[in-house]
Amino acid sequence: MKGRAKIALAMLIWGSVGIFARFSGLSGLGVAFTRVAFGALIMWPIAIEPERLKALKLAFLRNWRALLALGAALAFNWVFLFTAFNYTTIANAVLVYYLAPIIATLISWRFLGERLERKRTLLIGMAFLGFAMIASGQDFNLKSRDFTGILFALVAAFFYALIPNLGRFLKEMDARDLTLLQLTLAALFLIPFVAIKGLTTPTWWAIGTLVVVHTVLALYLYMEGLKDVEVNEAALLSYLDPLSAIVYALIIFGEVPGMRTVLGGVLILLASALDAVEKARGP
Repeated sequence: MKGRAKIALAMLIWGSVGIFARFSGLSGLGVAFTRVAFGALIMWPIAIEPERLKALKLAFLRNWRALLALGAALAFNWVFLFTAFNYTTIANAVLVYYLAPIIATLISWRFLGERLERKRTLLIGMAFLGFAMIASGQDFNLKSRDFTGILFALVAAFFYALIPNLGRFLKEMDARDLTLLQLTLAALFLIPFVAIKGLTTPTWWAIGTLVVVHTVLALYLYMEGLKDVEVNEAALLSYLDPLSAIVYALIIFGEVPGMRTVLGGVLILLASALDAVEKARGP
């Protein structure tokens, strides 16, 4: 149970990320940049011994294309997700964001040659029906903050869906090295955007919590938990993330999801969970 407890705790921590993102007082770009930049700065001295730097450099040179793509995917995933939190309710954002596993299935079918059975095609349809239900509860107008936030969450889901597919090309890399390089490259990708847009003065305790607790600690718990838990079981435990996010938003911000959001969210989460089960069964 130790591995399951670690993964469950990581998910419950990640469920509160939208709360602290709002408390930070930063834009989505600002939250994403400070999270990856400070996360990388913390990890470099504690994760890399001098004798391992040569091996890390060699790993980067061997896999630089996939690593650059992975860093960019992580960076823009968080930029759009945190921006979505500032535009719409946390329930709308996290439920639409959980289209990511379904989008990942489409990407692996289209570009990596995976088979797409009829069952999984139906699950994809179910998930996007759920998205349509959530979106239909808003005005179809870019002037509507809720509708715009939902679109931002959908774009974030696309970038998040790229991460597991890109990770297939990096299976031989140590998880600690991969996490460090991913955070570092994500920060480098965002520096030009931050230089143009600038950053406002943040609420430092919220940023510190996002970096230390949500990035470093939760990621460590998740990676450690994966050593004792099957990937498919970890995928199912991951649904504690959106469920807890909705509860936190209800308690702290008084955000009560509408009926269309609830029904659409159920369809998305159910489709994603069943898709994870189908993947676990294999061919």
